[in-house]
Amino acid sequence: MDEHKFLIRLVRCHLLVVILSQFVPLASVHGKHPYEHFTAFCSIGERTPGTPGHIKARDFIIERLKDPEVDTFRVLGTDYFNIYKRFPGSGSRIAFAAHWDSDVGCPGANDGGSGVAILLSLADTLKKMRPGCGVDLLFFDGEDVDAAELLGSKHFAATCIVNYDYVIVLDMVGDKDLQIFQEGNSKKFFPSFVDSIWDIGQSIAPNVFVPTVKYYIIDDHLSLIKYGIRSIDVIDFDYPYWDTADDTVEKCSRQSLDTMYRFVLHLIYERSVY
Repeated sequence: MDEHKFLIRLVRCHLLVVILSQFVPLASVHGKHPYEHFTAFCSIGERTPGTPGHIKARDFIIERLKDPEVDTFRVLGTDYFNIYKRFPGSGSRIAFAAHWDSDVGCPGANDGGSGVAILLSLADTLKKMRPGCGVDLLFFDGEDVDAAELLGSKHFAATCIVNYDYVIVLDMVGDKDLQIFQEGNSKKFFPSFVDSIWDIGQSIAPNVFVPTVKYYIIDDHLSLIKYGIRSIDVIDFDYPYWDTADDTVEKCSRQSLDTMYRFVLHLIYERSVY
C-alpha cells in the first residue's frame, strides 16, 4: 500500500467524541493521571533484564493492565517479556509502543518510564471509552540492552501477524523541557504521515512539537519498519540524562506527561485531520 492510500484509510475510523482531549476532564476517562503511574513505576528503580527490579517492573505492568498477553522469549540465557494489551474495534488497527526496561545503573525515569506511564493511562481510558478502531498497547522489553539491541521490538516484529495502519513509538516524552523534533528515519520512510502527526501535535502543544528533522535515532520503530510495519518514533532526544544515573523522576514533569497523553488521546479518538 502506498502512503497516499494509507493516509486515506486513516480517516475511516469512527469518531467517538468531539475534541475529547480539550473538553473532557481527564479524570472522567481514566483511573490515574500518567504522572501517578509514572512515579509509582519509577519507584521500582533500575529495570535491567535479569535483575529483581526487572521482574518487579514486569509484574507492575501486568497488574495495572489486568490480564494482558505476556510474550516471553529468551536471549543468551536471559528471559525477556513483551507485554501486549489489545482493545477491539472495527476496521483498521493502530498501536502505541514503549520500552519498559532500563540500562545498567540507570533508573530510566524518562527513558522508558515516561512511555510506560502514557500507555498505562491509555489502558485506563480505553477500558472506559472503546475506540472506533482497534488499538494495541505494546510494552517492549530489551530495548536498552547493550547498544540499543532493540530485542523486544525485533522479536515482536518478526512474529507479528497483525496488519497495523501504524505503530507510534513513544520514548523520552516526559522531561520538563519537552521539545519533540521529527525523527529522521521516520520522516525518510513516511514523510506525509510524519507531517500529519506533527500537525496534530502542534494543535495540542505548538511549543512542544517542532516540524523539522533534527536527529536520526536507533529506536524500536526501526525493528518494525524492517518487517514492513508502518512505524514512527516520537522522542525528545535533547534529554542529556538518558542512559545515566541522573535520569530520575525530578527531571520530568506532570505537565509534559499530560501534554503527551492529550496528544495520543487525540490520535485515537479524533483522527479526522489526516
